Parts: sequence; structure tokens; C-alpha cells
Amino acid sequence: MPKYRKKIWAGDVYEVEEFYSPRTIGKKYERGRRENLTTEEQQKRNLMIARKELTRKINANFSGKDYFVLLTHDQIVSVDEAKKERSNFFKRLKRYREKNGFSDLKYISVIEEKGRVHHHMILNCFEGLNMKDALEILQDVWGKGLVKIKHLYKNQKDNRLASYITKENIQKGAKRWSSSRNLVQPKVKLEEVKETKRKTNLRPPKGYQLIMHTEDYFEEIGWVRYMKAVKEGGMDYGEYGGGMTYEQSYFDGQTGA
Repeated sequence: MPKYRKKIWAGDVYEVEEFYSPRTIGKKYERGRRENLTTEEQQKRNLMIARKELTRKINANFSGKDYFVLLTHDQIVSVDEAKKERSNFFKRLKRYREKNGFSDLKYISVIEEKGRVHHHMILNCFEGLNMKDALEILQDVWGKGLVKIKHLYKNQKDNRLASYITKENIQKGAKRWSSSRNLVQPKVKLEEVKETKRKTNLRPPKGYQLIMHTEDYFEEIGWVRYMKAVKEGGMDYGEYGGGMTYEQSYFDGQTGA
């Protein structure tokens, strides 16, 4: 059974996944059923993978200068109406940024249906402006309800932000989030690893701090090893509020919904 090592760079976060695969990666095979997984287990697995991918996309495109934003509606609206209002908001915001010399709009957005419909967004910053001015701009461009804004943490060392904004159950096959087309993808390098009698440790690159290391054994494929490291100075240590949720940490538990 071939052994592989996947290296992933997303902003200042570096990850390594080392695993065995019953099939040679890169060769085509007929799609098979995951007979050992129940529907619920498969859904949980898919959500876990989606949250990892979202966290990596956030780290690859946004930093501590950028914004985590909450938008609400003054009136009760349907999900379809909320999507239309959100689309119009992005069009207006994009025009504003172009007209006033800011960089192209970049965003990741989720519509939450719990309570009254509202929006969670990650937006790139207005370069050179303070938070008060940024809030005034977003309030003017949105114009449909409450706007709250906070800076992101510099790097998402775990999946808590991704888990928070994808926390609702959604219909099978539905998109968990939407994003602008100009987001860059994390850099991924996959390589086959030769087996040796001597076990080698997964080590972070020079200048990176190890924050997670796991080794798990599965009957079907054997040992799976994982490591995550963050570039020294590239993250805000201890800013997660001692176990507070993202909603509490960012917006004092108020969604306006």
C-alpha cells in the first residue's frame, strides 16, 4: 500500500498529512461506495473536511487587518430575498472600493437562518482606514439593518471560525458558503514516501512553531500522522477569550436576529 505525505501552506499556517492509500493517487478508478460509513458518519466527515478547507482558504487570503462582519435585516426577509440583498451589497461595495482606490473586494460569506436571517462575512480591509471609518462605510453601503465589525485573528490555528459560520445543518449538496472568485488557493504538495525501518518525525520548517501533532491508527489503512505549525510572529497568541465562542468573542453574543 503506497504511503503519501501532503504538505499544505495557507498563509502563515503549515500542515502535513501523512497517510497510506489503498489506491495509487493520480490513477483513475471507478467510484466505489463508502460501505463502512453510515449516512450520518459520511455527513460528519464531509463537514469536517469542508471546515478544514474553509480554514485554509481564510488563512491563505485574509489576515489580522481584515474584517469579520455581521449584517442583519431591519425587516423579516426570506432566504432568497437575503441572497438577493447580499448580492446587491457586494456589487455596491465592489463599486465603492474601485471608485475610492481600494484593492479588489475579497470575501467569504454565509447566510444563517437561525432566528431572523442574517449574514456572517469575512471581508478584506479598507487599506489605511481605522475601524470607525470602515464601519461607517459598510453601514452606508449595506443600508438594510445592523452592521457589526471586528478584526480577524491573524491566523486561524484551528477550525473554530469555520465551524462557527458553518454551524447550521443544511440540505445535502447545498453550498456551505459563497466567496469571491479572486481568492487564492492554499499551496499543496503531494509526494510519495518511501518506507524505511527508521521512523522519521514530522518537523515544522525553521521559524515555525508546532501547535498540533497527532498519530491515529485505522484498521483499513494503518497509521495516519498529522502536524500543524504556525510561522513565529504570524498569529495572535491567546486571543480566543478563554473558551468563548466566536459569537461571544466577536459580537458579545448578539446577532441582531
